[in-house]
Amino acid sequence: MRRTQLQLALVVLLVALAAGAVLAQAGLQGTVTLKGGKTLTGEIKVAQVGVLQGCGIGTLLPDSGFFRLKVGDKTFDVKAAELASAEITWGLASEKDPQSWEIKQLTIIKRDGTTLTGTPTWSVQATSIVVDSQPAIYAFPKAGMDFSPDNLLTKIEIEGAMPATVIPPTEIITPPAATTPAATVPAPTVPAATTPAVPVPAATTPAATTPAATTPAVETPAATTPPATSSPLPAATTPAAPGASLGEGAMEVIVVCPHCGDRIVVRVSVNAAAAPK
Repeated sequence: MRRTQLQLALVVLLVALAAGAVLAQAGLQGTVTLKGGKTLTGEIKVAQVGVLQGCGIGTLLPDSGFFRLKVGDKTFDVKAAELASAEITWGLASEKDPQSWEIKQLTIIKRDGTTLTGTPTWSVQATSIVVDSQPAIYAFPKAGMDFSPDNLLTKIEIEGAMPATVIPPTEIITPPAATTPAATVPAPTVPAATTPAVPVPAATTPAATTPAATTPAVETPAATTPPATSSPLPAATTPAAPGASLGEGAMEVIVVCPHCGDRIVVRVSVNAAAAPK
């Protein structure tokens, strides 16, 4: 009886291990892309860009492997079950050395949409790829004449794992928990301060004053007395008797009345007589 229970336990364990292996393989179906453009599709057994743990994934690795990268001053581990895609950017450490290839940037998109962009945490950087039963591909910089940068691993894509929405990389790597926005209480409306109107006296427009018409004074020309026009007295030829009339004369003078402005003719008559001796 005891032996039968032991055999049953072993069968259950083997079934569980087999199921786990199948699930692991199913979860790592995808495509890897090389720097030269070549792609390999199938079960990803090994896809590493280094020689230490944390540099890649694959069903032949313990727990299917993981990526460990440094983002800013923090380090993050992304397990194979969390991975949707990984993109590796290579560059030369020295332009003078055609084999000095190193990883400049590592960008990972998780299945929940989170994006991590950082740098490797390992120093020895290389490529090891095994997909399905296809020939393995290796690329070790500075390993000699067999090295080709075209064989460097540049992308891993897990089949059916890419999220519909990709969250851009931020300092908060894990998506923030959903928060219910606090109810916004409208601020009390404070009536605007009213300043009592200051009575402004009505503007008084001064009555238009018409200046009194000033009649220019009529300048009255000074009365000019024209020279008297008189008939010359005849020269006495003989002495006249006393009281005898010697002759008559008359003259007219035109003057202007200083009050009414009329012209007035003044006529003067002269009667000359001999004075007694």
